[in-house]
Parts: sequence; C-alpha cells; structure tokens
Amino acid sequence: MPISTGPLNVVDILRSIPDSVLTIDRNKRIVALNGPAEALTGIEEARAVGHPCRAILNSEICDTERCPFERTIAQGETSTNFNVAMRDASGTETPICINTSPLKNAGGEVVGVVETIRNVSHINHLMEELRAQRNTVQAILDSLAEGVFTVDRDGNITSVNRRAEQILGCTADELVGHRADRVLPPELSGPAAPLAAALKDGRHVRNHEVVVPARGGDLLALSLSTGPFRTEAGTTLGAVCTLRDLREIERIADERRSRTPFSAIIGKHRTIREVFDLMEMIKDSDSTVLLRGESGTGKGLFAQTLHAISPRHAQPFVKVSCAALPETLLESELFGHEKGSFTGAIRDRKGRFELADGGTIFLDEIGDLSPSVQVKLLRVLQEQEFERVGSNQTIQTDVRIIAATHRDLTQLMREGRFRGDLYYRLNVIPIHLPPLRDRKSDIPLLVEFLLERFAAKGKGAARTLSPRVMALLMEHDWPGNIRELENVLEHAIVCCRGGVIDLDSLPRSLAVERVAPEAERARPERERARRTRTAAPREAVLRALRAAGWNRSRAAVMLGVDRTTLWRKMRRLGISLDQ
Repeated sequence: MPISTGPLNVVDILRSIPDSVLTIDRNKRIVALNGPAEALTGIEEARAVGHPCRAILNSEICDTERCPFERTIAQGETSTNFNVAMRDASGTETPICINTSPLKNAGGEVVGVVETIRNVSHINHLMEELRAQRNTVQAILDSLAEGVFTVDRDGNITSVNRRAEQILGCTADELVGHRADRVLPPELSGPAAPLAAALKDGRHVRNHEVVVPARGGDLLALSLSTGPFRTEAGTTLGAVCTLRDLREIERIADERRSRTPFSAIIGKHRTIREVFDLMEMIKDSDSTVLLRGESGTGKGLFAQTLHAISPRHAQPFVKVSCAALPETLLESELFGHEKGSFTGAIRDRKGRFELADGGTIFLDEIGDLSPSVQVKLLRVLQEQEFERVGSNQTIQTDVRIIAATHRDLTQLMREGRFRGDLYYRLNVIPIHLPPLRDRKSDIPLLVEFLLERFAAKGKGAARTLSPRVMALLMEHDWPGNIRELENVLEHAIVCCRGGVIDLDSLPRSLAVERVAPEAERARPERERARRTRTAAPREAVLRALRAAGWNRSRAAVMLGVDRTTLWRKMRRLGISLDQ
C-alpha cells in the first residue's frame, strides 16, 4: 500500500521540514528524503528513492535487531535517541542520532516509518571537552587535603573527592546522585546546616565546627566551610562544602608542638633554659609580655616563638619598629588613617592593630615612643579600642601585645620620658633575654647553626672553625650579641679561602682585639701549640669547663685542644667533674 494518501502528499510535508527527514516503506526502501537529509547523506533524492535504507545510512545496526526501524514497524511505537555512526562511500563515519515514528494509513495500519536524523558531531565534541574538563576538576579536587563535595540547587550530590570519601566513610558511588539530606548526617545537610544556608540564602559560612556520627559508632569532629556557586547572572546552581577533620588538624599541631617548641632558638645555657621554662608557662595566656635585653639578643625571634606556641598561632603576627618612623608616621602606621587626614593620605588605610586583629602585634623598641603615641597605646591596652588618624569612629581590637626594648624603662620613667601607667600595663610578664657574654657556652652551638644556615642560603659551602678562631670567639665579649656573631661569621665565610676559617678570615677589628703581637703570630705553629699545652693553668681549664656547663667536648673546643688532651690535663691538675 502506498505511503502517500489523502489530499496532502507526505513528500510535500517532508520538504518543508528543516531537519533531516526520510520516509521508508515496510520493505525498508526509501520513499522520500528532504533537502537537509540530502545534505547530510551526500545523496540526492532521485538516486536514493527505491533503494534500501542501509544503502543511505550504512550503519552498524542495519539489518540487526537493534535497528529502530524494525521496532517501529513491529510495535507501531516511536523510538528515540538512537546514537549510531553513519558511514559514507569512503568509509568516513559521522555520529548521528535517529528518532523513528510509525507512518499509518487511515485504517491505522503501519505502512512505513519516518526517520529524523541529526548530526551530533559537534555535540559529541562538546561532550568530550566537558568530560575532559570534569576529569581535570576532579583530579584537582582529589589532590586537596580537605574533603570536598558539591550539590545542585535541589540538594543532590553531584561530586565527591577522595578525601571526602575518607572522612565520611562512603564511596562516591554511594553518594553521587542522592539527596544530601538522605545520605549525610543532618549536621552536614539538614535544614539548619551551613549547606542549606548556602543554597537558600546564598550565604558563605567559614570554619563551622560540628560533631557527626561516623561509621563504626565513633564521633567525628569536623570544620565545615560552605558557599554557593552561581551563574554570571547570579542564579544559584548549587553549593560546595569543604570538610576538615579536626582530629587530623590537632594531630599535626600536636606533632609540631611535640618537637621542641623553641627549635628556632639556639641555646642550652641555664639562663636560656629559664626563659624557655617561663615561655612554656605562659604559652596559653593572652597577657602582655615585655621582652628586655640588649640589641642583638633576638627579641624579635623570641616574640615570634611566643606567638607560634600560643592559641593565636594561626592568626597574624605583625611587627612594628617604634624607632624606625617619626611620630606622625608612627601613629598612622599603628592606628591607620582616613583619606584626607593629612597631606599624602590619598586613601583610607588600615593600621597595624587592625591588621593584627585576632593575632599578635610585636612593638619593638617600645622605649622610643613619643608621649602622644604612648597615650593612645595605653588606651588600646586598657580598653582594646582606638581611632584612626582623622576619624572619630571607635574601632574594637582583639590583639595580644608583645613589646620589646633595650632601654631601661624605669630610668626613662624617672626622667619623665615614659609613662608609668603604660609601663605597668606592659610589664605584666617581663622576660629578660641574657646577653651572649653571659652564655658563652652556647657559642659553639650558635656557630654550628649559623654556618649551616649560611650554607643553605648559598653563601658559601659549610665550613669549620680552627681551634684558635673558636677560642677567640669564646673570649670576645660580644657587645652586639648574636647579631654581631652572625656578621663576624658571614665576613669570615666570604673571606675564607679554604674549608677552615682561620684568624686571617676574621674582621680585622676582632682579630686585633685578642690576637698576640705579630712576632708571636710568626712563631711556628708547633711551638705555640706546645706552649699552650704546657702553660694552660688550672684556673683557665676550670673557667672553660664552667663556661661549657662542664661539658668536656665544648670546653676542649674553647681551649683549642682535643678532648683527650683536656682529660689528661684535668687529671694532671687534679680537676674532677664533681667540682
């Protein structure tokens, strides 16, 4: 029975459709195809009509039970979205999508099939690009230390990274495609959870801590951060949630603290150990600390260490040198300023107290503050508030203050140059840092540390010191303290021509200070060594042992002899470690 029936010819209808369409009779022969179908197949209608459809489509499903034509003819039902490859005469394949519909006569009998064909090459290409992008994003997510999962606007989980699988104890297959509130604890996905706020109100939530049940019956402490992701027009598409296992964070923190918390500070002398003990006692306190010590004793390093072992260690550490700026600039530096408050104030600027909010501010050389700045600092200490320069708006601050000075503040108070009320506010926990001359037994440790640090920074290969140089360093009083020692060693490394630093490598001012006259230095090394061994008196040995904390190895270095020689000398001079 012919397909074309009634007053309107089906062929005329086909030619008016913009998609690629062809009609096939029950015998699988082409009845008609329109212009777009000619363009897609490369075959004109006149050549195609009467030929089997497989001659046109030439697909791998032709003449198989997968052919949508067979299903439509047999069942009289529409078949959609059959994705196959169409081959032309040269064998080139084009991906197409076929939809078939039955063509019936007036009596309802299926007399043929209408096939709509679409070239999906560009769609496949886009899908490949999307898959590649998705794989890239997933690889990035899987590399993160935090757990991450995403949901769509309806709360369905769309992706999960590996760390989230580990934290939640679920695989991605168990989560993706399911509503978050059905597969996750309510603390993570319930109506009161941060994730719901991100989807409903577009709110960002940071570091929200929750305790959720884990698989196995344990409780899991997590820190959540959530936020929406939107289109350029602002439409919410979904949300992302990051998870941090607080147990892991604590483990890392405990591991870091289990190492000596003062590893950055070199020293084993009793005076330094006393400072360590005091710092350990106050590490959980927010009390103001006043570091007192000569220039070069490492006040900045001690301040950083106090911050690092405190509960504020994850917050900012901000340093201000009170002696480096004039009064007008220092006030702006500390408290900030408003635009136009003085010449050069071209925009609003936050001060150091605002930048340090939640953390620690280190006020170095506090003794150099002007009276007017002292008044403002006193207010911060008393009220935890201040105003920017040029503003009357009060700003609240939450900072721990560590101050430092090499000056005698009590003497400055007597002279009227430092406020007594400010001094007593600062001097809550005073810490005295000993000068290097009072802990000379630490010099060998400091030398070793500094030489290794210079080598690590590329300032020359690691070198050793000759015994005479070490003895000279032990004798020097170091008015510039560790800073002076550091400068001396850097000078020696630059000037050293071999692997051992000798007297000629030292700064001339230091060498001349202690080295014997030229005639003495000209004597043969063997003679000088003999005189050193035989002339070293009992008091010199005792002095070295005391300075070394009765450590024979360090005392031997100080005396410029080896450990065995020192032991023999101690026996000969009647010196025992019991002394």
